[in-house]
Amino acid sequence: MTVPLESVAGGVIDEIAAVIDRSADIGCLAHKDADADSLGSALGFAISMRLMGHRVHPMAPAPVPRLLSFLPGYDTIENGTPRIDALFTFDCASLARFGERRELVESTSEVVNIDHHASSEQFGTINLVDARASATGHVVYGILQQLDAPITPDVATNLYAALFTDTGGFRHENTTEEALRLGADLVQQGADPGWVALKTYKSRSVPRMRLEALAVARLRSDLDGRLIWSEVTQSMLAEAGTTMDESEGVIDQLQSVDTMEVAVLFKENSANETKISVRTRHPYDATDVCRPFGGGGHHRAAGAELRLPLDAAREKVLPVAIELLQRPA
Repeated sequence: MTVPLESVAGGVIDEIAAVIDRSADIGCLAHKDADADSLGSALGFAISMRLMGHRVHPMAPAPVPRLLSFLPGYDTIENGTPRIDALFTFDCASLARFGERRELVESTSEVVNIDHHASSEQFGTINLVDARASATGHVVYGILQQLDAPITPDVATNLYAALFTDTGGFRHENTTEEALRLGADLVQQGADPGWVALKTYKSRSVPRMRLEALAVARLRSDLDGRLIWSEVTQSMLAEAGTTMDESEGVIDQLQSVDTMEVAVLFKENSANETKISVRTRHPYDATDVCRPFGGGGHHRAAGAELRLPLDAAREKVLPVAIELLQRPA
């Protein structure tokens, strides 16, 4: 078995165990625009807590991406606002990332914040945040180990999907020896790596492929290809016959360019709101592009939402990316 992270030991586990023991109803909340790390961590933890006899309420701000419907427990996600004794949040660095569920976080007396973002706002009454972990699912696994909580094949599959996607299919720099050993442990406990890979990277719909083709056709570069950027507009979504939740693979296409050091994808959420996704390579920090706009994330992957039309957002963000690339290394 993988040795738990040092952060998932000692007093904080005792505090978390006490919260669980005195809570009949436990909320498990993923962040807005949930990814497999956030939702997989929430669902994996929820399944384990349910097996321990608790009433569990998995939640995520709407809309929950259909692309994650392969995660065990996806069909148990609740739309309403249940009565809960404690709320566990997963993979969310800031209150702003909870969207419509922010009020629930702020109104709950006991909030356990489980995360691996260095930029975490530490908003919980208990905060277990370990930036050394390759994924929040890694932290959850350590918690369940320390609690001697059930890790069934469904739990293992959710946590494996969390780890697999946040390491980019074990291709990113956060693919550590410990991450690989954790992946092996989760497979041993019932996760099917081939099936998770199929559902994650090899199950694109025809409309999603069309959207990616449209975005690649709009690809632009600056600084001799060091800066790569593109966009997804509402008109492109209509042309492809899809929705914004199927745009997640576009940034992967941008960061596959050989000369790329910073990649930016602009997403037109509405006429006056634009989301950016940023990816970088060493030595550049993706949060340096997103932080000026209230965003954050990891060194190599970050994002932000701007209350601006797409054209205006582009005029604000691209100079920040260019300035970053022009700094002395």
